[in-house]
Amino acid sequence: MEAEFWHQRWKENRIGFHQADFNRWLQDVWLARKGEEPVLVPLCGKSGDMLWLNRQGHPIDGFELSELAIGQFFSENDLTETVTEVGPYRCHRHGTLSLYQGDFFAAPALGRRYRLAYDRAALIALPTPMRRQYAELMSCLIEPNGQVLLVTLEYQPEQQKQPPFSVGEMEVRTLFERDFGVEVLGRSAELDHPRVQSGQLSYFDEVAYRLTRRA
Repeated sequence: MEAEFWHQRWKENRIGFHQADFNRWLQDVWLARKGEEPVLVPLCGKSGDMLWLNRQGHPIDGFELSELAIGQFFSENDLTETVTEVGPYRCHRHGTLSLYQGDFFAAPALGRRYRLAYDRAALIALPTPMRRQYAELMSCLIEPNGQVLLVTLEYQPEQQKQPPFSVGEMEVRTLFERDFGVEVLGRSAELDHPRVQSGQLSYFDEVAYRLTRRA
């Protein structure tokens, strides 16, 4: 998607992808119960999941295109922020929470690699042509034996033409199995999702994966 698409979504508050509560998979199957290891959170929006991870002791490196989303994250959580220029990004920081405003695909310019990453809304936000590019970028950013908790959505793709997109297990494996081991951790049917209730979608499943970077 073009940057303007996301800026407009945030400006119009059309952020149905945002979850007010901590994600269930994050709480149930997070990859490292002890903190200290930094966690990469691509396309983080204003997700409260970053607070949950930070409270476990993890420093957070979130990447987000929208300055509005970042501003809302800090204001809605009553956090003060300092802003500095770091490489191609404006870095908004509070303690060990760092949100980098700009294009996530420029992240290699920072020269960092991670042992842990959390993706609940990044892969499913990207149209098909960009998902391969995203998978290749994650391969570059994750250290050997590092792990990614990936949460995707599945529904009949023809029923929705805008993000969040349906990304099935076969596509996840096609995208990542060259460089990652792929393990399905679980699946939950969102029967109370408004679009299922209204009949717009016949089903709406959330699926969690553990991706382990091959050595």
